[in-house]
Amino acid sequence: MTSLNKAQAKAVRAAGEVFSQLKIEAGLREIDVAGQIKSGLNKLGSRPSFRIIVASGKRSAIPHGFATEKKIRRGELVVIDFGAVYNGYRSDITRTVIVGKPTPRQRKIYRIVGEAQKRAIKAVRAGKACFEVDRAAREYIGKKGFGKNFIHSTGHRVGKKVHEPPKISKGNRNKLKTGMIVCIEPGIYIKGWGGVRIEDMVLVTKNGCKVLTR
Repeated sequence: MTSLNKAQAKAVRAAGEVFSQLKIEAGLREIDVAGQIKSGLNKLGSRPSFRIIVASGKRSAIPHGFATEKKIRRGELVVIDFGAVYNGYRSDITRTVIVGKPTPRQRKIYRIVGEAQKRAIKAVRAGKACFEVDRAAREYIGKKGFGKNFIHSTGHRVGKKVHEPPKISKGNRNKLKTGMIVCIEPGIYIKGWGGVRIEDMVLVTKNGCKVLTR
């Protein structure tokens, strides 16, 4: 695949539309939010592209915190990770929301992750080695004192599978190519407190990239 085809473009739009309509509030269970996602995708003629992650409170520190019956409480971070699938092509986004007013620490961690993601996205272009993109996010998070809390790779390619090579990780010297669609998803996870992850899909171009998700 050398560009964003119609099926994957539709999957990207569907995920964004469903997220924008989510009702996330105190008292709802994580599985209630996951149910909203499944229902929303179904109405758009799609389905989840992988098992839905909804992790709230301390559970948001689990990178793959699949939805449980835990109730969401006011003041908690909620990490939501899902995607849509059309004609075999998939999308993948992650958003972190706060139920109520964020604390200074929550705001600080969110801003660090957001800036790390911006730096990684800025590093994406055809010919760039995957480890260089990873480094752009990882070094920033490390400088802010949370290097040990970034416990996975910065991203991956997505197409007919959610995780396709190349992985955007610190050990990968493979280079990005024009037309690849990759996810950029740095995160900070603090055991016993919570976590933040932000993930967007981008299309690799000759001179940079185009952000596909909103």
